[in-house]
Amino acid sequence: MLAYFLLLVPLPPLGGFLLLALDPYRLERRAVMAVALAAGIAPLVLFLPVALGYFAGSIGDTIAPAFTLNFGQFEVALAMQLDALSAIAALTVTVVASCVMIYAADYMASARVADLRRFFALMNLFLAGMLSVVMAADSIVFFLGWELMGLCSFFLISYNMNSPRAFAAGRKAFVMTRIADAALLAGLLLLFLEATSVRIADLIPAGLAAPEQRAVVIAVLLLVGALGKSAQLPFQTWLPTAMAGPTPVSALLHSATMVAAGAILLIRFAPLIEAHPGVAAATAIAGVATAVFGALCAVAQTDIKRLLAYSSISQIGFMLLAVGMGAPGVAMAHFVVHALFKSLLFMSAGVLSHASGGTTEIRRLRGSAYAAPISFATYVVGAAALAGFPILSAGWWSKEAVLGAAVMAGPFGQFLWLVALGSAALTGVYAYRPVWSALRSPVEPLPAIKENWLAVGPLIFLATASVLGSFLVGPIVRTMGGTVPHAGLGVEVMGALAAIAGLIGSVVVSFSPVWSARIKRARRLRAGMQMDAIYYAFLVRPYRRVVHKLSGRNARKDTSHEAETDRTDGGMGDPVGTATVNLGLWLARVVTAPFVPDRFDLVTMRSTREVRRAGVWARRLQTGRLRTYVMAIAFGLGVLVILGWGMTWG
Repeated sequence: MLAYFLLLVPLPPLGGFLLLALDPYRLERRAVMAVALAAGIAPLVLFLPVALGYFAGSIGDTIAPAFTLNFGQFEVALAMQLDALSAIAALTVTVVASCVMIYAADYMASARVADLRRFFALMNLFLAGMLSVVMAADSIVFFLGWELMGLCSFFLISYNMNSPRAFAAGRKAFVMTRIADAALLAGLLLLFLEATSVRIADLIPAGLAAPEQRAVVIAVLLLVGALGKSAQLPFQTWLPTAMAGPTPVSALLHSATMVAAGAILLIRFAPLIEAHPGVAAATAIAGVATAVFGALCAVAQTDIKRLLAYSSISQIGFMLLAVGMGAPGVAMAHFVVHALFKSLLFMSAGVLSHASGGTTEIRRLRGSAYAAPISFATYVVGAAALAGFPILSAGWWSKEAVLGAAVMAGPFGQFLWLVALGSAALTGVYAYRPVWSALRSPVEPLPAIKENWLAVGPLIFLATASVLGSFLVGPIVRTMGGTVPHAGLGVEVMGALAAIAGLIGSVVVSFSPVWSARIKRARRLRAGMQMDAIYYAFLVRPYRRVVHKLSGRNARKDTSHEAETDRTDGGMGDPVGTATVNLGLWLARVVTAPFVPDRFDLVTMRSTREVRRAGVWARRLQTGRLRTYVMAIAFGLGVLVILGWGMTWG
């Protein structure tokens, strides 16, 4: 019974999507809100007793089969599963999604009903996709949910359809993540060929038993797929621009769940990563490099949403560091804690921005602490968790576990620990910058806003969880089959000192005129080291020229108008679409042109016109007068009598 109950968990958000997106009836605003909230909260209601039973030990690992197909030696068995990873991840996703949905009901209150339906339909579809990823027992369900998240991400980032910036950001995220998804698909297909089954429980042993070179290729492909989905180097450029979407989108998709799905992928297939030291080392190096890169870029940001975006990039780097150091349970603990405080930060930042007149610039948040005191207090708690404030915040415990796992991994891990410690210090520098800005006296008095309980209720819950979540780190690591690293008091003291140094650094950066001026001048760092421009110069532009040449366009002429094209399409042309259109036009000239005009079609249309004329003429006989109809009947009877009399001749 429990096995089939697992299949019901993703169904409410899927049903909510179908109802909101495809229902022909014009639902009122309250009905839309009711459907959206019910579909978004129902997975938590369904899964919570199952998760509690699993953690209590009354329920064991379970697989819920959907259906199975056999093709010779190959088996395709679609199913959902309940194990340590799926129980922790699904519970985290449902809790965060419920809070975001409640918050979004207040945030989107002034939207038109049509936009409201579109927004919540996509949010529910995304939730169904994410639950499919974390609960999948086979690679097909896993990959379908993975791609569904990417599709919903594109539409939600591009939610403001009148904004070219939003559309360009959505397209950029879609293209960059699809490149990495191709690597993931290739890795899963190679695992399928090794295991002759799509069941994840069969794929991992088959990958471990594969020949060395093929196994390394599989592990590298999985790593590339994770790097792209989680916006890690060198795929990090799409996430900061994705902040063009509404705040609830950022809170759910690009901080707590989807952008951390790459970490879930690596945790799920951690045995394949750990089996190859080179791939494990590459994972750790990519993680710590991204952690430092994201922290450096976040320090220079002047927009609060972009600051939080770079902080997500950095924090997921810590998760990859833990996986590379052979501690997937620690990575899972940081995933849970990060989901709690990062969704809290995005939503509370949305309220503070609203209190400041709708701006997201950090310097213009002045006075918002007094206009929205509850939301500001929750933001302070989230910032402390992000910075890893010692002892009191859950972020400190999960981050110390990651750093401890690095220290205990040997000399290589100790070097990475030292680099990650610098990133942890930088985290404190940028985490508190919006706090100090909001505490400053406003240039003009700000009116106190009414903090609706739909908005502040989830914030208070997540703030409480960001503190009490420290008690979850140990149990999560042990549930995942690992042990909490204890690297010694000295390492923990160093971590605490790094967090305190970050706090002091944030004060210096915020209140020192010299450092504030340096932050304003750090345009290159604020632009993410201008990685977009580098990619465009060395990858996109040559690719466009090749496609233009193949499609018959004049590359020189196109280059002369390149700047104008970049302004109109968000900085990125559409060479593939252009080539496709040109191919279609060529096929039309070659295949269909000889048959134009279509003789058969002309005959059909001419016959239709004649029938229509006959109908118009026959309509004149329908006068509606009884006398006319009686005369017509009498005339018809007369004709029949004459015909009958004529047939008697002979």
